[in-house]
Amino acid sequence: MKQSDLIKRTLRHIGIIALVSLGLSLIFQLVLNVGAFFPGFLAAFILIFLSGSVLYTAWCLVGCPKALAWMIFAAFIIRLSFAVFFAWGLPRFGYPTRPQEMGFVYEDSFRREENAWSLAKSGDPLITAFGDNYETDQYGGMLFLSAFIYRNLSPDAYRPALISILSAGVMTLSIPFLWGAMNGRFATKTVLWAGWILALYPEGILLGSAQLREPYFILLMSILFWSVIHIRDRRKFRLSIPVFILSALSLFLFSFRMAIPMIGVMLLWFWVDLSKDIKRHWVKFAVWGGIILSGMTLLWLMRYWVDAVLFWDTLVSVRRSGLVQFQLESLPQWLHFPFILVYGIFQPVLPAALAAPAPWIWRGLGIFRALGWYALLPLLAYALIRVWSMPSSRKKRWMILMVLFVWVWILVASARAGGDQWDNPRYRTIFLPWMAITAGWGVTYAQETQDRWLGRSLIIEGIFLAFFTNWYFSRYYANIPRLDFWMMIGLIFLLNLTVIFGGWLLDRRRMGKIEKGGP
Repeated sequence: MKQSDLIKRTLRHIGIIALVSLGLSLIFQLVLNVGAFFPGFLAAFILIFLSGSVLYTAWCLVGCPKALAWMIFAAFIIRLSFAVFFAWGLPRFGYPTRPQEMGFVYEDSFRREENAWSLAKSGDPLITAFGDNYETDQYGGMLFLSAFIYRNLSPDAYRPALISILSAGVMTLSIPFLWGAMNGRFATKTVLWAGWILALYPEGILLGSAQLREPYFILLMSILFWSVIHIRDRRKFRLSIPVFILSALSLFLFSFRMAIPMIGVMLLWFWVDLSKDIKRHWVKFAVWGGIILSGMTLLWLMRYWVDAVLFWDTLVSVRRSGLVQFQLESLPQWLHFPFILVYGIFQPVLPAALAAPAPWIWRGLGIFRALGWYALLPLLAYALIRVWSMPSSRKKRWMILMVLFVWVWILVASARAGGDQWDNPRYRTIFLPWMAITAGWGVTYAQETQDRWLGRSLIIEGIFLAFFTNWYFSRYYANIPRLDFWMMIGLIFLLNLTVIFGGWLLDRRRMGKIEKGGP
């Protein structure tokens, strides 16, 4: 394409972004109607236009694929819509609490934004956010960013939905980075699946429409992964190294406890891919020994914090859930934590979301979140089993690392949040880029090999959901018969065992026919 044509096309696209931004900003201010019209409209326009321009630039840098354009557009618009909807709807249809009356889904984001608004109005230097004056953000990065937006774009009125615009843009920006990282390493179908999962996964949509740190974690993880792959493949080498360093340092502004595992697993991925080319065995042993020693040292240094967190979150989970408390009473003490750990894997529980009485806005959100997780969970479980069937190769080594780490993180999130239905999925979703890759790879593998076990994993999940839906409804409606909890668990186990054993027999019979030359 000629330089002049490229400039014309770019200007035309920027003009479209500006027009769309004007329309969205108008809707934003008309619906929420906070403060004077023009300042609110202008603040929203600046953030939406800035987000759209950055997203457009990222799209151009990865080659302008049409499928990616639709992903970016859908992800950003959906997150903006959620942000406006909950800011408008929770004060009208939510519970009569202060955070919901202000349009917040998450109470901790409400407290932090209140502090950010106070800091913005105080006249104190914004660097104060990194001190000890504000307990709602122990690291200060998110508090600083929010206060900066309020002081410079919305000094006349408190508009927390502006931070949601930024979250939507940040979360959406992770998609082109993930696309750029996967290109050349994965099949096109896997890239498409992963991109759409990252764009449309319900928990990701909710986090990307709220005033939280998680969208920034997800973006920085995608950038780190992009950087590591480009450094390893020696593509855009001079750009990749400073981008990696800058992204790693940015993580520490939001949370060093997230920065350490995220940077660590990226370096581990780099080493797993690189080690195949190293011929000297003593070098491999030395590096692996250093990795193991570093991991053990880190765990030892953080042991008291980990113990305290796990104990507290488990206690909170037990106190919040009568179901958990009741079932734990019938179990020995040593089984309490494993029970909560497994219980947390299934949060948010879809049958509970369907059955539990709540205002329609919360019930709808609960069902939406749970449907997303129960669509993704069997794909992750399938990938955990099938990744070992890959032909021996360099790709198999780092795919095993990715799949295993996804599942380790799911367990860590469950343990860290004590099985809580809000914090647990929220922590889990931080590694959504790798979860999307894992699930996308699983679907592609099943399609290409015509593997029936993916369908069987859905049947297994269906059995679980059918029994637990009945069980949860029977808790709230006395006329519905209910099975004993442990008897129900036993039936689920036996039926799932039947599906697994029956599937194995069918496969053996089919293989026998093929060997004999039958149809």
